[in-house]
Amino acid sequence: GGPGGGGGGGGGGGVVDLQHPAQPFDGAEQNRMQDQLRTNLTSDEISTRSGGSAGQVAYVEGWRVIAKAQEIFGFDGWSSRILQLQREYEDHDSKNGRWTYSYSATVRISLRNGTFHDEVGSGCKVDKDRGKAIENARKEAVTDAMKRGLRLFGPALGLSVYDKDYVTEAKRAKPAAAAA
Repeated sequence: GGPGGGGGGGGGGGVVDLQHPAQPFDGAEQNRMQDQLRTNLTSDEISTRSGGSAGQVAYVEGWRVIAKAQEIFGFDGWSSRILQLQREYEDHDSKNGRWTYSYSATVRISLRNGTFHDEVGSGCKVDKDRGKAIENARKEAVTDAMKRGLRLFGPALGLSVYDKDYVTEAKRAKPAAAAA
């Protein structure tokens, strides 16, 4: 793609979204956004969870990435659109009454200037309530795809959690900063 375009994992990027005419950012806006996007997440913005045999895995919560995108691009400077939402797996365990659903989603993140990234995410949920399992797996897939698409715009929107050295250093510095 063109400026800011390019793709990631399961998607692509570009500079033309025919459904939404491009409205360029002015030079000052562009420079401000680039500066903000280059900034790594703080240790307070990085969460961790168990990754099984991979140990602790760093991630950014969905609400936080959306809030950062609002802060950087403005409420009317970006949008997201679900391009595809597909059930990948369904199972019902009659012994424990639990339903398992897995979904994948493809989401397009578009900026006001027409730059966009498409990305794929997944979600899997288990629940005795079939409807809740479906609902939560779908929401998780869409949120995951949004987060993966936004990260392609830079470190401030989640790319920095893929830098293992940075995450290790940020987490190490956190307790020292809290004690000061």
